[in-house]
Amino acid sequence: MGDLRTERWRRYGHDRVYVNRAADSAAVAWYDCRTGKINILDETYRAEALSALAPFLTPEPDATPTTEPPIRPAPPPADPPPPGQDLAANKPGASLRRRIDELEPSPLLRTLKRWFGLDAELRPWETGLRGERIAGKSLNRLRRDGWFVLHSVELPSGADIDHVAIGPPGVFTINTKHHRGGRIWLGDHAAMVNGQSTPYVRNSLFEARRAARLLTHACGFPVDVHPVLAVVGAATMTVRTATPSIHLIDGTHAARELSGLSPVLTPSDTERIYTAAREGHTWLSTPGKTGHT
Repeated sequence: MGDLRTERWRRYGHDRVYVNRAADSAAVAWYDCRTGKINILDETYRAEALSALAPFLTPEPDATPTTEPPIRPAPPPADPPPPGQDLAANKPGASLRRRIDELEPSPLLRTLKRWFGLDAELRPWETGLRGERIAGKSLNRLRRDGWFVLHSVELPSGADIDHVAIGPPGVFTINTKHHRGGRIWLGDHAAMVNGQSTPYVRNSLFEARRAARLLTHACGFPVDVHPVLAVVGAATMTVRTATPSIHLIDGTHAARELSGLSPVLTPSDTERIYTAAREGHTWLSTPGKTGHT
């Protein structure tokens, strides 16, 4: 019992008690005081965790069992960024939406071009937009489990990170691609679509490394960021390496795939990272070497 400690966490409609390892603050279990549900995250600590939670297991007067909680918007920190700098307001695919509007501002003309097959310039952007919206909708479901999710995080180069997810298992930059019916293959250092090589691995790694530098600089402590390639609509996805350099997931079920990862961040660290990440200027700074642009 000496190597475990409990931490009460009451925020944004949640009331939980976490059991963390004293050595590294990693969570091994948590108890939902409102629903009475106990979640064991590390089975090797089951007995010790249940013993540590015992004093908290008596329901509080207002504790009533509930069904699956509704999806809530990302909660703001104590002092939210000024309007225009708060990335929490971004919708999935916001950057692509702006690019489409620049290419053809008229919704009527965009529709007519699709009907008559004259949308060759717009088609890649609209396909990408559909993919980001599908993946973003799934990722937003993570918010009910204590995650924070940002979309269309713009960088000084004019490029953007499709999604950033921050939760108990860590921080993830998510590069979303839409390949309906495609065959996706991931090796040690490359990804192929229908047998054709792509820059997806290189780009995903670059996004994660840049995000790690920027968030570490903004937070004042080391922030590890994990690259994710989320593919929407693929017929098959094959991983041909025992230690892939990026996570390959089905973007349609992104929340399910990320939520199953082991927790490594405490609730307080998760909130601190999110507070920095939602600030637009965090992503526009240039601490140290940034590599490609």
